[in-house]
Amino acid sequence: MSGALLALESVEAGYGDFQALFGVTLEVREGTVISLIGANGAGKTTTLRVISGLLRPKGGAIRFRGEDISRVKPHEMVERGISHVPEGRQLFPYMSVEENLALGAYVPRSRTRQKNLIAEQFELFPKLAERRKQIAGTLSGGEQQMVAIARGLMAQPSLLLLDEPSLGLAPKVVEEVFEKIREVARTGVTVLIVEQNVVDGLSISDAGYVVENGAVVLSGSSKELMANEQVRAAFLGL
Repeated sequence: MSGALLALESVEAGYGDFQALFGVTLEVREGTVISLIGANGAGKTTTLRVISGLLRPKGGAIRFRGEDISRVKPHEMVERGISHVPEGRQLFPYMSVEENLALGAYVPRSRTRQKNLIAEQFELFPKLAERRKQIAGTLSGGEQQMVAIARGLMAQPSLLLLDEPSLGLAPKVVEEVFEKIREVARTGVTVLIVEQNVVDGLSISDAGYVVENGAVVLSGSSKELMANEQVRAAFLGL
């Protein structure tokens, strides 16, 4: 796994006595978009929580730029360059779009550039610029997801973790959100995305991993996974 921006090596994790991950091994190379796909309860969200430090692994190792970060605290992960956009967006609903973005710039390297970083997000997400003073809780689901992604980018990450960005969105809105994720990747940010919408997730990814019962059971390029009979039968109904 030398040369990977992020590498998980035989990672085990769980919640109390319940084990959720059983030896997960994967890698994310710099400048790529990688998808984790699988059914509900497969361990995808747990994998992201372990990477971002929200859940401490019980075994194995997590390496970021070659350094073991298995015991690093969540706020230190952000300082190192890992931003986590959780499932459900978790915005501050009674604060404005602009205020939500400002909260994402709390690490020292971003705090001094807050105004410029907000301007960059408004350039990337023009709809948010139009709604900069609007209360976040009154936005549409797609707009809220864009705020969540933009807030994650305010910390100037080199790795962006996205958990179910299409959840609860209409197909047309999903297409718009995923196009924005493509634009984020084109700026040089590496993306690891958890997505149940297999077709859309793989369509913007370079490669992916299939997670089942807390373990990686299949991996390959996006084209290989889309053509795989096991994936087609399990997730595409073909």
